[in-house]
Amino acid sequence: MQDQVVVTRVQKWKIEEVDELAEYIKKYPVIAIFNLYGLRSNLIHEIRKKLRDYCTIRVTKKTLFIKAADKAGRKDLAKLVEDVKASVGFIFSDVNLFKLKMLLDKNKILMHAKAGEKADIDVVVPEMNTGLPPGPILSDFGKLKIPTRIEGGQIWVAKDTVVAKKGEEISPQLASLLSRLDIKAVMKGITIEKGYEDGVIILGKDLEIDLEKMKSDLIEASSLAVKLAIGIGYVTRETIQPLLIRAYREARALAVEAGLPFKEVIGEMLMRAETIAIKLKELLESKM
Repeated sequence: MQDQVVVTRVQKWKIEEVDELAEYIKKYPVIAIFNLYGLRSNLIHEIRKKLRDYCTIRVTKKTLFIKAADKAGRKDLAKLVEDVKASVGFIFSDVNLFKLKMLLDKNKILMHAKAGEKADIDVVVPEMNTGLPPGPILSDFGKLKIPTRIEGGQIWVAKDTVVAKKGEEISPQLASLLSRLDIKAVMKGITIEKGYEDGVIILGKDLEIDLEKMKSDLIEASSLAVKLAIGIGYVTRETIQPLLIRAYREARALAVEAGLPFKEVIGEMLMRAETIAIKLKELLESKM
């Protein structure tokens, strides 16, 4: 009888989960999955809080998601997970996949480093009371060249010390010490494996955008477009001023060349006439 009650509760939970997922599938046009391997629950919780205005993050079974997709009339969504063997989490959102990817990248969280990981910042052990009693751990401080002193029966770091530069690998010894000192060194977050939008499934690698290069390309394209528009005399808000300046300059040159005595060019005409006269005089004198 007790086993039957437990089974009933499990079945009820699954039914409720499928119903809730089906509502998310109906509500949100963008759905993405991410690999759960190596992600701690507190990390997912923090990112969920930071991005709650942009998306809903759920960790659930792939089989339940497939059932929910079927219930929501979206069987095509099964493609998101049908060839995925690892455990995954789900992201439901109103923002497009490229913006979602950028939001996730911008909201990574500084975490404790594991041995072998590379530091994402310059890692500094500050001058501090570590709260640790003297003992074998003193040799770790010494090997890592962190100056210390003993005061009040506790280990103090004598001055701020850089123990790893950005990009350097964290050794097992350093990872252990940083953990004990509660110093974080690596940025971790959620990485999209696949995403679904407008009936299309996009791989996470295809969502990578080099924003600096894109910005540079757009600036260059804009500059070339303006130059082309000016060259063909195409009037826009961006080209009207340089077109007017060019037209004014060409009109003045034409007036001077044609000898039209407008007040705007009379000075240039007189200077031009004087120059021609001087050259003519020099030419005549040279032949006399």
